[in-house]
Amino acid sequence: MRKIFTVLTSSLLLVTGAAQAQAPVTYQFYYGNLHAHTGYSDGNQDSVASGRSTPLLSYQFAAASQHFDFLGISEHNHSQAGMRLVDYARGRAQATQSTTPAFVALHGTEWGVISGGGHMLVYGVNKLYGWESGNYDEFVARNDYQALMRKINKVTGAFVIFAHPQSGDYGNLAGTATFSPTADSAIVGTPFRSGPATSPNVTYSNPSTGNYESVYRAMLARGYHVGISLDHDNHLTTFGRTTNARLVVLAPTLTEANLLTALRARRFYASDDWNAQVSLTCNTQPMGSILTSPAAAALTVSYADADNEPAASITLMRGVPGSSTQPVQVATATPGAVALSYNDPAAIGTAYYYALITQTDGDRIITSPIWYTRSGALATQPATVALQLDVFPNPADAGRPVTLSYFLPTATTVSAELLDALGRPVLTLAAGQPQPAGPHTLDVPTQGLAAGLYTVRVLATGAPVYRKLVVGQ
Repeated sequence: MRKIFTVLTSSLLLVTGAAQAQAPVTYQFYYGNLHAHTGYSDGNQDSVASGRSTPLLSYQFAAASQHFDFLGISEHNHSQAGMRLVDYARGRAQATQSTTPAFVALHGTEWGVISGGGHMLVYGVNKLYGWESGNYDEFVARNDYQALMRKINKVTGAFVIFAHPQSGDYGNLAGTATFSPTADSAIVGTPFRSGPATSPNVTYSNPSTGNYESVYRAMLARGYHVGISLDHDNHLTTFGRTTNARLVVLAPTLTEANLLTALRARRFYASDDWNAQVSLTCNTQPMGSILTSPAAAALTVSYADADNEPAASITLMRGVPGSSTQPVQVATATPGAVALSYNDPAAIGTAYYYALITQTDGDRIITSPIWYTRSGALATQPATVALQLDVFPNPADAGRPVTLSYFLPTATTVSAELLDALGRPVLTLAAGQPQPAGPHTLDVPTQGLAAGLYTVRVLATGAPVYRKLVVGQ
């Protein structure tokens, strides 16, 4: 049975902290991988022996793998790794052709180069971003990750996930780089494990041993809203069969739209086990949620395994986003337990929580977090959530496009305007506009503006937030 738990979804208002109940949602568990390559870039390197070199044949191979509900083929975006623009379009068409009620074929790209930048998996767009003449739908300069993520933020439902991140990748986002609201809006995950990329094993017996958990912890400590994924990075025809490690996505039913929505919402976890079922909820809301309420944070972790493998340990971790400090263990269950509950005694403040499960055979499972702000003792007290803004380019030339990007932790009403150097309103960018939780962008028209200093003012989560904008000639 995939069906394991039901959550009551709610809209948590930032201003009042009051919850408006909606229909309950029953999530099911779907197992797969988002990082794989075919002969359309540098994958299917065993095609002479396997007879498979296209996404269509690769998806068909994956659909027959055990405990494997979806495969994302993420071809490299540049010709150095074999990509041709015409093949990108063919790959998308073959993904649609390969999707059935029992298997979903997803199509994305692995963007960037390892030398001097790093790789990101891009999903939820229907175009190829690149830098090689004649080999892209839209231009993005090589190694310009901020430009890539600005484009991602303009496409509803699109997102990126780190691929085998190394120290200093993506402009050192996980290290010393200034916190980027643009990145926070675009990135939904970073892997726990990646690979084994070139293993020919098709007996599910080659474990995925790479470990990038430190990057996950670093990104959370820096304040980024990222979940934790797991990928295989297949370069041979082994899709789903080299290892029994899986990326697990929680969705109501198995469709492309539901999987992409769940991934965008960080409703997923990394598992060394191919059928373990783990849920993490806070005040009935699932992993990946960003919540604000005056109530105490009540966390629950549940575990099940169809093969009856017991859990040696279930641990709940707690950290403070933006603190640059590592999370700490706040609760643990006795060996063999199948559930863990914890009520956070903190009165007011913001924290993130995630669960760690270790099975008796040593397999590990790590969930994506839940971010929770306890706003105060009374429901009428406003929450105080700092809104992260980014204005780009800045400085800007008059008449050239300028984009304001920001991330809303929960649904709220947004007002935004451009003020001149004397604080007088010049342009209204949004006037009491209801917006859902998640990443958002607003255009800042500069046509006709005189050169000088301006201020973008945004009111969304309580006190207004300001960003300076310099407009040149």
